[in-house]
Amino acid sequence: MEANPLDVIMEGPRWVVINKPAGIATEKHFNYDTIEARAQVQWKRPKSTKEPFVGIVHRLDRPVSGALLLARNKSTLRLLNTTFAEKKVSKTYWALTDNPLPNEVGKLKHYLARNHSGRRAIASTRPVPGAKESLLAYRLLRKQSGRYLYEVKPITGRFHQIRVQLATAGAPICGDAVYGSQSILQPHCIGLHAYELRFPSPEGDQVAVVAPPPQWFNDGAVIFTP
Repeated sequence: MEANPLDVIMEGPRWVVINKPAGIATEKHFNYDTIEARAQVQWKRPKSTKEPFVGIVHRLDRPVSGALLLARNKSTLRLLNTTFAEKKVSKTYWALTDNPLPNEVGKLKHYLARNHSGRRAIASTRPVPGAKESLLAYRLLRKQSGRYLYEVKPITGRFHQIRVQLATAGAPICGDAVYGSQSILQPHCIGLHAYELRFPSPEGDQVAVVAPPPQWFNDGAVIFTP
């Protein structure tokens, strides 16, 4: 299988940060085009019969773009997994929404659970059995062509957290039909981008990497309603 090259924006001795495009999944699945499959092709040594190790440190949903951290060996994956588990990682997203949030700067608090199929998140403003408290902070960056661009910092890390919390607050992410958006961006793409990732590397450095967003984050003309 031929694979498009990974867009590498920073790398260390045993890890790589890429700018994931929207529209493909992170983890390998059969013969589909995924980040893991592309990495296995790109990292394979000439004449080697052994598949290279690709460690998935964290995931971005298929329609989401942005900074994604991969490990080149198992020991690095374990170290980075511990870093994430100990909440030493900071993530900043850009979210393009159909409607404004309640304030230009604020926080959202909901209780999240998965639906029966496990494919969607359900948010409640009150505690419910099986739901986990979910927090995020946001600030408005600008309004463009009738849409709103926010900087979003998740405080907790839940399944579809940003997508469902913004939608529940009345501001679904553009193109995210799963959570109520009526606008269209591009196929298999929503207006959510992992803009910045900060983490302590296995080598002991504090790393901060920014993933340039897709052009349509700066070009409101491509956003339209059907």
